[in-house]
Amino acid sequence: MSKHRPEIPKDPRIRRTQSLLQSALSKLLEEKRFRDISITDICNQADIARVTFYQHYENKEALLVASVTDFFADVHKVFDQDKIDAYLETGNLSKLQSTHQVDLADQNQLRLIRVALEYAGVAVRRLTLASFLETYSQRETELNKKEIQVLGAFYIGGMLTLLEQFLSDQLTSVSQAELQAATLALLHASKQGVIQSKIFRDSLV
Repeated sequence: MSKHRPEIPKDPRIRRTQSLLQSALSKLLEEKRFRDISITDICNQADIARVTFYQHYENKEALLVASVTDFFADVHKVFDQDKIDAYLETGNLSKLQSTHQVDLADQNQLRLIRVALEYAGVAVRRLTLASFLETYSQRETELNKKEIQVLGAFYIGGMLTLLEQFLSDQLTSVSQAELQAATLALLHASKQGVIQSKIFRDSLV
């Protein structure tokens, strides 16, 4: 499991160029479908040369993933175990109010997340899972490295499916707080499943 390493700050010029490209993509998505947007469109919108685009991103999918990296790297960070346990015991959503909240109010961000799940789902899953494993491996747990990987695979797969359905309006009557509660319950159930599997395996030894 990789250990956390502080991120090396980017050159301000690199940050500015990448920000312009990400903003250009976000703006274009207000008018076009992702599949209809070309790299030339993005460069024209950002007023950046095409050759410069390729110095930063391999393709438009890589730009899309970069635009939502912070969200998907942080979406699982709701590990206030006392509050999670209180919610699971009482079912009271107010017990979650002071946990890390994923903000789904920004419509531009919502659009980027929805498109990323549709067009770059494999990369998004890989990113989210890697961040989950790094975060969870730093916590005290009875699970070993392999069991944490199994937990992450179950939890991240289910959580991203819930998020995708929420964003596509398939979960029309579910609030943001209820969505978070469902993902926490999913994490709890996944962990219990891994623990029960461990107990079963140990009993056969």
